[in-house]
Amino acid sequence: MPLAKIIVKMKLGIYRLHEITDEAAMSFIEKEYQSPIDILSVYRAWNRCKIKDDLKWLDRLKALPRDIMLTWEPWQIPADSSKPFNQPDFSLQNIVSGRYDSYISAFAEELDKNPRIKFLRIMHEMNGDWYPWCGTVNGNTPENFILAWHHIRNIVIRKISSKIKWVWSPFARSYPDIQGNRISCYFPGDTFIDLAGLDGYNWGDSMPWSKWESFEEIFSDAYETLTSISRCPVIISETASCETGGDKGLWIAKAFNALKLRFKRVEGIIWFDIDKECDWTIASSPGSLKAFQTNFKDSL
Repeated sequence: MPLAKIIVKMKLGIYRLHEITDEAAMSFIEKEYQSPIDILSVYRAWNRCKIKDDLKWLDRLKALPRDIMLTWEPWQIPADSSKPFNQPDFSLQNIVSGRYDSYISAFAEELDKNPRIKFLRIMHEMNGDWYPWCGTVNGNTPENFILAWHHIRNIVIRKISSKIKWVWSPFARSYPDIQGNRISCYFPGDTFIDLAGLDGYNWGDSMPWSKWESFEEIFSDAYETLTSISRCPVIISETASCETGGDKGLWIAKAFNALKLRFKRVEGIIWFDIDKECDWTIASSPGSLKAFQTNFKDSL
């Protein structure tokens, strides 16, 4: 008898610059988007590496009404916008050497007190060149990244009794695009991750260097790489489209169609739902919102 196919519901998550703090706010968004939201994405920089600085923020997370994906970033913000990576104190070598062990341990103890944090994403987009932990800046190497991943993970898992899913999350394209900076160079191994994530955006013509790109154009090559080196489920851990340079509603429709037909290992998508460099939000226009309402339902 053939095994029955297991159908996995596509999870939806969103990131917003302000924190959603109650069920009423979440219900309003779900009504507008006509979809349940499973995951709230939040970010926390290490900053001064003083746990007392994090306590009030971590406590506020306990009130969030959905599961949380926490992106934990070894750097101090605000960074120099022209050289955000230029923070040698947060080089991968310094992490591996144990300089921040006490802070990592203290933060992990606080994570263990928060039942809402279900996903932990550390040192994301490591194959870029814009964060201090990226593999081609601050004297870092991809090998240093893997060592730092294991170092942080080993400390955290000693402190956390509940199950947290570890999200390893490269950018869909490597910058610089050289052999030694490929996504595969940073893979810590399936034993040490639970989800393989990918970040990528359609910038349209919003920047002098950008052009309109479909979801498939952005993610196809990276997805092939991920699924060839890992057996873990895949999540689109950051994505969105701008409005300028093309039809955002059509972009969304084609994205969800591609997820069904080509990106079959993807089990969730986190939408960068803010107006920042451009208006990334789902509801940036009536056409964008309608396309999302219609096409995300079809992906379930």
